[in-house]
Amino acid sequence: MLTNSEIQRPFTLWFETLPSNDTARLFISPDSNHFTIKLYWNQKFHTERSFSTLEDAKTWGYELHHVLMQDALAGALLGYDDEVLTQLQARCPEPEKLHL
Repeated sequence: MLTNSEIQRPFTLWFETLPSNDTARLFISPDSNHFTIKLYWNQKFHTERSFSTLEDAKTWGYELHHVLMQDALAGALLGYDDEVLTQLQARCPEPEKLHL
């Protein structure tokens, strides 16, 4: 497992092409004392969040991937807009709540 100090460059945590033909990419970028997740939707920046540890960033990022996969059929039928993407991200608990 990589530690906070071992991560020095941004990297893609996951990339997915959904049944709707939308693409989603989640980047993690290290900053001085935190990690920023950036969600790109159809190759355009959509949102970002910050986490204090790499583990928390990855945990939340994988949870978002799981939520997107659960919603993939609905997304293919109804499409995605900014409100839907915001609602999907809100369904992902913060990492400290996942460890309870």
